[in-house]
Amino acid sequence: MAISIPLSIFAQCLIEMLPTVSLYTVTLLLLKLMNILIVDFDLFYLTGGGQTFYRNIINKNPHLNFYYFTKIENFDSKRPSNAHPISYKQKFFPRNFTTYLDKISLRWVWTFLEVNNIAANISEQFPTIHFDVVEIPDYKQTGTLLRPALSNFKVKYDRIVLSMHGRTSTSIQLNWFDEDKKNPALDLPLTTLQEQMQYKTVDIRYGISKFYLDEWKQVSSLRSYYLNPFSFLTIPLPTSINPSVDLPDLNFIGRLEKLKSPEVFAEIAWWLKRSSFNKANIIGSDCYSFDGDSAKHYLQQMINHRSPEVKIYRALNQKQLTDLFSTKSITFVPSRYDTLNLVALESLLAGCPTAIGTGAGVCRFLQESLPQVPYISIDLKNIYASIDTIQSVLENYDQYRHNLVEILQSSDFDTSGLTLEEIYQSPSNHDRSTSDELDAIYHQIMGYYQNSRIAVKSTIGRAIKPLIPVEFHDSLRFYRSKFSRSKLKSVARRIISNQRFSQLLAIPLLLNNQQNVLSLPESTDAEIEYKVKRFSQLGNRFQINRAATWQELARLERLRGNDLVATTYELRIMRSQGKDIFNNLPCVIKNMNDRGFGREAVVAEAMYGSKSEEESRKTCKAILDQALERNRINHQDDENYEIFDDRRIKSDYKISVIVSLYNAASKLPQFLTALKLQTLMQKDLVEVILVDSGSPSNEYKVFQELVESLDIPIIYVRSAKRESIQSDWNRGISLSRSPYLTFLGVDETILPTCLEILSTELDGDPNLDWIQANSLMTNVDEHGTIVSDVMVYDRTDYQQDIVYLETCYLSWVGALYRRSIHRRFGYYDPSFTAAGDTEFKGRILPFIKTKAINQTLGIFWNYPEERTTQHPRAEIEDLRAWYLHRTIGGIEYAFKNREIYEAEKLFYLALGYRKSYVHHSSTDIEYACNIAKFLQIRNADSLGLDSFECVNKLINEYRLLDCLPSSHKAYNALKVIVNVSNIEKEHRQLTSSIVKLAYKVFNDNRYEQHSSFWNS
Repeated sequence: MAISIPLSIFAQCLIEMLPTVSLYTVTLLLLKLMNILIVDFDLFYLTGGGQTFYRNIINKNPHLNFYYFTKIENFDSKRPSNAHPISYKQKFFPRNFTTYLDKISLRWVWTFLEVNNIAANISEQFPTIHFDVVEIPDYKQTGTLLRPALSNFKVKYDRIVLSMHGRTSTSIQLNWFDEDKKNPALDLPLTTLQEQMQYKTVDIRYGISKFYLDEWKQVSSLRSYYLNPFSFLTIPLPTSINPSVDLPDLNFIGRLEKLKSPEVFAEIAWWLKRSSFNKANIIGSDCYSFDGDSAKHYLQQMINHRSPEVKIYRALNQKQLTDLFSTKSITFVPSRYDTLNLVALESLLAGCPTAIGTGAGVCRFLQESLPQVPYISIDLKNIYASIDTIQSVLENYDQYRHNLVEILQSSDFDTSGLTLEEIYQSPSNHDRSTSDELDAIYHQIMGYYQNSRIAVKSTIGRAIKPLIPVEFHDSLRFYRSKFSRSKLKSVARRIISNQRFSQLLAIPLLLNNQQNVLSLPESTDAEIEYKVKRFSQLGNRFQINRAATWQELARLERLRGNDLVATTYELRIMRSQGKDIFNNLPCVIKNMNDRGFGREAVVAEAMYGSKSEEESRKTCKAILDQALERNRINHQDDENYEIFDDRRIKSDYKISVIVSLYNAASKLPQFLTALKLQTLMQKDLVEVILVDSGSPSNEYKVFQELVESLDIPIIYVRSAKRESIQSDWNRGISLSRSPYLTFLGVDETILPTCLEILSTELDGDPNLDWIQANSLMTNVDEHGTIVSDVMVYDRTDYQQDIVYLETCYLSWVGALYRRSIHRRFGYYDPSFTAAGDTEFKGRILPFIKTKAINQTLGIFWNYPEERTTQHPRAEIEDLRAWYLHRTIGGIEYAFKNREIYEAEKLFYLALGYRKSYVHHSSTDIEYACNIAKFLQIRNADSLGLDSFECVNKLINEYRLLDCLPSSHKAYNALKVIVNVSNIEKEHRQLTSSIVKLAYKVFNDNRYEQHSSFWNS
């Protein structure tokens, strides 16, 4: 080290020397105090947390010399006099490793190239400087190979120090882009290993977060030092604001990466009363996947699903942030994970109300250092629990801020602890064996580099642009170009989106693969399992000749005892062909009867048995009529409960929320917390009915722990044994005290204004029975925290009969209907276990009036576990719940008391409509064909014989494509595609003024419903 005595003593000596030495000499002596090389880039240009930290310590330590690297920061940019830029020039390129990537990981190559470029630039630009400290932030892994690189380029230094801010591996694990976790270029296990090796090989380690330092104590026993944030932060003067009627702004501040949770901010803004804040802003720099996918683009899609009023802005500099904290606003930093989060600290100390995620280390810092200072806590395991608090701050903003400023003004900011110089002068402590291992890795890679360099001496070789970026972080910028993978993927999707051509091109491969899989052995369980897997993979890739694939899969599944799965495939063949072409029906009926699907067996017999079309129509219609009569009585209307805990205090409410519970204990707190936010709940107009269906988890204990604090009208009942969800709902209906009903699971929720908006619609139209809003499905983790959006059920341009084409247009999440429906038309059928909701809609739809509004008010929380409907029994039950209604008899049931023109309108709709959860146009030729047959029975001639013949030709072509003859398969498949195209042209001439046709073959419902394969 250049000096080992304490700085204060040395400074005193200099002061005493001033009369006898010149100012220049004193300056030189001060400059010799310490030279610090920071291995980071553009500290006075970039706005990240690491750069903010380094700018602070540089400004707070004017007596120390700091050097750092610049790439995009101008060399003449404004910076303190003790900050010295080093121009970073790339001298080592990845092209020299193209022949060695099978021997060494790409991540080691990047690290090697970066440390060599760093060392070479120092050696070239500052060859005489001796660095007392070389400091590396741990969000880079350059520390692994930096020591041998500095030695190789003869850079003089005393010790290497690791400044601990956060791990790259954590960022990868919590990123937006799931595919990156499997990207070999990132190599998450190696990244984690490098971080651990870096921690062990450096001489000194320090950090500004005790939370983070404690994490590393679980990994290594090597000591790390704590630097108090107050020792380098400039404590601002907390700013009061003049009381005003202006509404506060909501400002998320931070990078757009997932660990900072900008999507949680968007969700919270969506749930808050829109009248209580002015603007909602996301302020921060974009981040990218390794392949160039933008987090901003991904985040914008999530915002569009919620509240398009949330706007995204670029990052602000320090002065702009300081100015922002002095405005009437709330700062949000809802981090999933943060070692500290300086923005949260700066905002709060400036007197700005601040909402902080419990994943941020600053929460612990505040609890230990400033326990009296209030902040808004956002529990990432239940973000909805913070809504009431945030709402209260918004509605009482001026008073809250005034109190916060008063507390800050009277607070003591403890700056005690080690100084930066004292940390730098601490004893060196590193793991020698790790350093030796890293030294060997460096020299091994150097050997590869030198050998390959000799082989790439040509002018062409030297002129080739680097194909792989040198540094991991900077590689992200490289991929932002117009050739980013995200854009290439988009182009590729457009090219292959025409499935007609992509499937036709694949026919030779399909036929060859089918033959190869058929010839696989099946003498052992393992061989059968492998063969099933291969057939499933084949069937998921190719949508041609599916009947043969399904028949073979059914045979194999029966061989290994999966009769239920086999039955689903055999039923698919019958639906595809409109009849039992392989004589599977007897076996299917027996299996369904044996497995408790007796009613489905009756339906299968009616639909595919050896009867005439007329007999089948009458039988199917009779089955539906019987179901209507059978379910007019609520068979669950009894009082035999194992638990009956009624906390309701009124005899009537406006709305009943009925909830079925099964294995729901872990989800119940978040569900009830979110439900309590209903505006009508706060007016005491909503009751909650919890029906525990003999659940094995302890929901009632959770209920007892929550009920007092919730303070809502609620009843908890438990049946003695496991019942179907339809039985639970029937129980809830009998217990309800309201004219309006809604049904939710604990993995579903509704926006706070949902019930108020929907009930207003019902109030305004006495003839309206069922009102439906849009709903969002979003993936969540096991705690219910948002992971990613799946899709929106967009019911724009809703018309009631479209439910016959796509049942999700009318649903329960974000919906409300009149309780009188059940008195008039019956209750849920308790014989269903998975498809009873679908059956209920089909049964009552002909008799009610429904409507949809174009607002997203419902949310599906898609937890990691499998849903009940993701099971073969759901597909089997759909035969009775859904497919029965699609028969000619089912259409007669739906339209027997309606005008002919309504059925004709649905016929044309089936030739080109949009499903609620996609954007493309679909067709439903099978249903259109059955409507045409129904209209013929009704002697309706307005449809025209030509239209009937067109759809009849189409269904025949589609059935042929699913069951190609044994010879000339490729020719016949091609012929089908050509014929469909010709039929489309012919039919367009007939219907051009009625419907825009879209006969793309694979956009038909037969390919979009029950076409994937079961994992048995």
